Amino acid sequence: MREKVKAVREKVKAEYIRPDQVFSPKRHWQLLYVLISGSEETEAVALGRWKGVPVIAMRWNGDSDNVLGNPQSRGLATWFRVPDRFVSSILVCLPPEDLVLARKFLNC
Repeated sequence: MREKVKAVREKVKAEYIRPDQVFSPKRHWQLLYVLISGSEETEAVALGRWKGVPVIAMRWNGDSDNVLGNPQSRGLATWFRVPDRFVSSILVCLPPEDLVLARKFLNC
């Protein structure tokens, strides 16, 4: 049975879910702009609203073996809110035009 599953996975080899297609957790999160898309198995960073509050969020992109990436919940790719104390460390990594956008959005 395991060999059958492995064979099917090899045939399907789906692409990972791109960050601009991740909208969960819908109850708390609203994606507004992806700052860093990354590629397979790399980080993605976005601006959005968490319970209505402007935030930076992150996730790890998946690959053909794990299309959802991380984090994920109940079979859905999700974002996580970056704690405020780490936001400045992320902002310094942004290109100048995105840094201006992020600072305006976050009011910092």
